[in-house]
Amino acid sequence: MNHKTEGPPCRRMEASLQQAAEGKITGIKKLYVLAHAAQCYRCGTFLERMRATLAALKSQRLDVPSDALDRLREKYGGRE
Repeated sequence: MNHKTEGPPCRRMEASLQQAAEGKITGIKKLYVLAHAAQCYRCGTFLERMRATLAALKSQRLDVPSDALDRLREKYGGRE
């Protein structure tokens, strides 16, 4: 498959592409997914964008006040 159009990834590949971007698959499944992404423009683009998004999210630093958890517990009564 070599779709040269923008659009969503192949329907059956989306979850596997997400797992590949997150580093959650190994072995033959990983090889299959990466080979497919190399041949399919839409899936390859999806994988690249997913990796870029995850990298951007990981690089963000969230400044959370040190007492935030205590304030949440106080407000919501320790409910889970």
